[in-house]
Amino acid sequence: MSTETELQVAVKTSAKKDSRKKGQDRSEATLIKRFKGEGVRYKAKLIGIDEVSAARGDKLCQDSMMKLKGVVAGARSKGEHKQKIFLTISFGGIKIFDEKTGALQHHHAVHEISYIAKDITDHRAFGYVCGKEGNHRFVAIKTAQAAEPVILDLRDLFQLIYELKQREELEKKAQKDKQCEQAVYQTILEEDVEDPVYQVIAETSRGFKFRNG
Repeated sequence: MSTETELQVAVKTSAKKDSRKKGQDRSEATLIKRFKGEGVRYKAKLIGIDEVSAARGDKLCQDSMMKLKGVVAGARSKGEHKQKIFLTISFGGIKIFDEKTGALQHHHAVHEISYIAKDITDHRAFGYVCGKEGNHRFVAIKTAQAAEPVILDLRDLFQLIYELKQREELEKKAQKDKQCEQAVYQTILEEDVEDPVYQVIAETSRGFKFRNG
């Protein structure tokens, strides 16, 4: 799937998990309503944020996840704990808020997110790569429940935005083509008035005889 930034979602769902989603309404109208405004909200903990060398890659994400978890383990031994947060998924992208204060900590627009990956060692953890060329970061999150619904919401959001954008571009192209056709037609009409294509050259008993100019 492609957006302004090529998006690759590392989601490997089983047939059983897919069938669970089939019973839900995933229509365009429902998804638009779901992601409008503040969108969907999830409770979670922020594992950490790490600078990475590329915009995508399973190994890159997993290595970064393990690195950040190591940092967390070291902090835990000193009595420190992961920051409690809640995150929202909407047309505005991903927003991360501090659970206690409600203050916005991080905001990553859809076009800034280039890769999403599950933690293969923990079904309650996932992360995503965001940022511009030369300044990519991996954001690792521990969800309160299974991370799968969060990942699927992100997948639906990116796919929906892609389809809406494609449709908008097609409509713009169709409108532009229509305007061009109207302009050409108007030019022809104006030329016909100034220099008629057909001229009457003789009147016959059955009507008028025309000459093609």
